[in-house]
Amino acid sequence: MEPLMNLTLVAIHIEASARAVPLGPAMLASVLKRAFPEAVQTRVLDLFLQQSAQACAEQILATDPAWVGFSIYVWNRALAREVAEILRRENPSLLLFAGGSEATADPEGMLAEGFLDLVLPGEGEELLVEVIEHLLRGASTAEIRQGIRPAPVKDLATLPSPYLDGSLDPTAYPGMLWELSRGCPFRCDFCFESRGTAGTRRVPMERVKAELQRFEACGVSQVFVLDPTFNFDKRQAKAILRLIAEEAPAIHFFFEIRSEFIDRELARLFTSIRCSLQIGLQSADDAVLRKINRSLDRADFEAKILLLHKAGATYGFDLIYGLPGDSLQGFRDSLDFALGLAPNHLDIFPLSVLPGTRLQATAPDFGLQHLKEIPYTVIASPGFSETDMRTAARTAHACDVMYNQGKAVPWFAMLLDWLSVAPSELFGRFAEYLDTHDNPDITALQAAFFASCFAIPKEAAVAADIVTYFGYSGALVEVAARTSQEAAPTRTATFHHDPRALLEQLQAGITELEDLACVLPEWPCQALLFVEGEETHLRIVSPEDHSFGML
Repeated sequence: MEPLMNLTLVAIHIEASARAVPLGPAMLASVLKRAFPEAVQTRVLDLFLQQSAQACAEQILATDPAWVGFSIYVWNRALAREVAEILRRENPSLLLFAGGSEATADPEGMLAEGFLDLVLPGEGEELLVEVIEHLLRGASTAEIRQGIRPAPVKDLATLPSPYLDGSLDPTAYPGMLWELSRGCPFRCDFCFESRGTAGTRRVPMERVKAELQRFEACGVSQVFVLDPTFNFDKRQAKAILRLIAEEAPAIHFFFEIRSEFIDRELARLFTSIRCSLQIGLQSADDAVLRKINRSLDRADFEAKILLLHKAGATYGFDLIYGLPGDSLQGFRDSLDFALGLAPNHLDIFPLSVLPGTRLQATAPDFGLQHLKEIPYTVIASPGFSETDMRTAARTAHACDVMYNQGKAVPWFAMLLDWLSVAPSELFGRFAEYLDTHDNPDITALQAAFFASCFAIPKEAAVAADIVTYFGYSGALVEVAARTSQEAAPTRTATFHHDPRALLEQLQAGITELEDLACVLPEWPCQALLFVEGEETHLRIVSPEDHSFGML
């Protein structure tokens, strides 16, 4: 019997996180296990951007490979190149190849860099099986290159599941990636998802159910769904949500959806399970969106988001600054529109002109100046100067710190009303504040910032107390939700007023800052915040007081 050929498939993740799951390499390992059970031994190796190229190379060489394959994306291309150069120097006989979005977008450029023997663009399962067959027969890399013809997998039912055949162990990672479809029904110019694919193809429901049951049996706590428009096929989306409610009610799911396909039943089904929704708004200006082959009916968007809001769903938006035809003021208007809909979080990115996208071809027509190398971000455009791009970046950072990291949803609208400012103006002020103030305790940082915004000391103290309570409370609930600690997380916080009295007033509907400042007596104290179930409770620890019960 011929000896097994050792193949190591390398995933280089951005960082250790619940999303750092090598699903792509595991899919390849799964098809190779089926195709070459006695000829190829495949290993999947997790590496991280924080590692040095030398350390990565040493881990790869320790697997004693004959062949090494990299999954290359925008974030890891530079490191993968350094690692491959070391591998080539340490073991010249290694065969090195790559797949992934960068390999698909720029196959000739990657080959020209000289560190790879083969580049496999497109969906890799069927193509890699073909390449391995040629290698086992002794074909040269030059011969294989000439025969590479990327093509999408037409029927996802023909692919084995790495979760079901043991190629990927759900217990080995803090989260899971779950592929439900490939391709995208839309043709957004800045996105690579739909280029070169045969429409949208979906994983059959039999496999969906089997994988879901596997996740539940393995105690998976969170699943990130790989489907860029989960609710495009509303009938199937609703069937999957019902299946999740039945088979995996304890798992938290993350979905990407489009607002156009939300209806009342779908909103209700989302709230019947543990999940978070991400919606690609990108811009609130329809004229801007049409330049990248998208559109927006603001009234319809607001109405569909209202369905989610009324149902109690957790949802967030994506925004992009630097889009063709946009401006700094246009971005600020989009930011104000988005936050007026009370999202749970807001992710903001600069536009990237990715290789292989239609935007790469049209960028000169729009006057987009952008980096030609990774990360390909826009530097300036006719309506968005380089200075404006930097200002937008500062605003985006301030929004992330205050709104996302600072758990601002419960109090954000209240404080905005009190200050009579738009969200974009508030973030501008906060960006300036961050220039001269630094504190790893984001809640304390925010409390100090808002205290500085009010001229009347009593109002400033109330604002600081509100931020303090909801900031620490939200952080504790989040920690409790993503961990399985037997002991609930706790936090001691300092208040200017009795937080129990503050919460009673807020629950009674008294939300005007002036009114709260009048009815709340000053009573500096410390309170212990802790989580029981899914709710935050507090107990006064200093000074001693028995006038209120524990909340």
